[in-house]
Amino acid sequence: MERAIVSINKHEVVVEWTPAAARELARRTAPLIVELELYFSCLVKKFVHFREDSRGRPTVAANEMLQLYFRPVTSTACSFETAERLGRQPEMDIDTPATRRIAPKRVSLDHVRGAWRGSFSL
Repeated sequence: MERAIVSINKHEVVVEWTPAAARELARRTAPLIVELELYFSCLVKKFVHFREDSRGRPTVAANEMLQLYFRPVTSTACSFETAERLGRQPEMDIDTPATRRIAPKRVSLDHVRGAWRGSFSL
């Protein structure tokens, strides 16, 4: 297991990735961007998205091929019809003094059967 410690919202965050993830990262020609989304909607949920670019958001580097950013969001609606049509509620970023104090504690990444998998704890 490889690991790095990064800083998000002035908190230390432990990032760990498996040997399989390390091998896949080594094959890449550009860094993998990992979005850690804390989603406040009808329920609070955590999502990990794997992206090819940061969508204009600042990132922190766990190593030269792995970058992360944390994104608290909230839903703009809470209807079953919208969720069924879009797969989730529409969201918008939350940038408040309270959300700027939140950060993941630990991030775990893996690459299994050709797909990235990830989780994080608060």
